[in-house]
Amino acid sequence: MKNFLRRHLKISKYEQHVKLGIFLVASVLILLFSIFAPPGVSLFDKVGMELALIAIGVFLLRFPTGIFLSANLFVVAAAAGSVLRFYDLFPGYDRVVHFLSGIILGFVGFYTAKWLLGRLSIAQNPLLLTLFSFFFSCSCAGFWEIIEFTTDCVSQMGVQHGNTDTMGDIVAGFIGAACFGAVCLYKYRRNLADFIRDLLHLEPKHPPQENQAEAAVRDSAEQRGQ
Repeated sequence: MKNFLRRHLKISKYEQHVKLGIFLVASVLILLFSIFAPPGVSLFDKVGMELALIAIGVFLLRFPTGIFLSANLFVVAAAAGSVLRFYDLFPGYDRVVHFLSGIILGFVGFYTAKWLLGRLSIAQNPLLLTLFSFFFSCSCAGFWEIIEFTTDCVSQMGVQHGNTDTMGDIVAGFIGAACFGAVCLYKYRRNLADFIRDLLHLEPKHPPQENQAEAAVRDSAEQRGQ
């Protein structure tokens, strides 16, 4: 199994151990939440969070460890909300979780875009990466609400609490995605400016200076020509 992970998933032995440790800690925390859950918590909430943790762990196994850790922490926070009833005990907790999910999904979208562009041999310009990560995160926020709506229609579990709750969650995820996009644009502002200039066929304010080697070759060619 270890050789399979190293060969097909291209992750080192150290990274395997780190991610396995993160997953086990998160899994134990959710299990403890289920054991000490208040009365009335459904089995669906308890088992569903463990299954979500497994699904996210498998999907993000090849992603950087920081993203893997953030996603696991998000599932633990969501489990605390639904299993320990933090959503009812602390007003605004739901919005904070959805806001963080917008940021985390932005990271996932960013690295997914880098992987796709690399596979397609397309230049990885910062604007395209940022836009993809932003819309990926927003799409996931909307898709999650569709899942909750479908769950309510099928099982009548009362996951959603009206239009205000649903739209508030989507807006919180949108703000998180926008914050991630703003950070990306600030970090890659120089590359982004070059990309926009190339796109609009504008000349840079300060033309690039030729290095010493290029200058020496030019001078040598001019001397030979004389």
